[in-house]
Amino acid sequence: MTSSTVLIVGNTYPVKDSIKALGGRWDAIAKGWRVPADKAPEAQSLVAGAPRSAPRAASSYTRAPSRGLWTGCRCGSREDDPRDSDCRSCQHDNE
Repeated sequence: MTSSTVLIVGNTYPVKDSIKALGGRWDAIAKGWRVPADKAPEAQSLVAGAPRSAPRAASSYTRAPSRGLWTGCRCGSREDDPRDSDCRSCQHDNE
C-alpha cells in the first residue's frame, strides 16, 4: 500500500518545523512540502496562519567578513576580491 501525499506551497518557511513534525518532506523540484494526505488540512492551516515577513529590499547587500560585496554582475565578481574568472567589465585594478 502506498500512501498518497499532498504538495503544500506558499509561506511555509516560518512553519517548516511544524510541517516536518506532521511527516512532511521537502520536495526541491516542486519547491514545496509533501505531507501525508490525512495531514494536509492541518499543514494548510499552519501555512495560512504563518506570519508574513517583510520583503528584503533588492538593493540591500550585506558584507560578510571574509567575502566582498557582490557587484551585481552575472560573472559573480565581488568587490575587493579579484579573480581570473571576472568578466572584462569587472576586472579590478591590481595596484
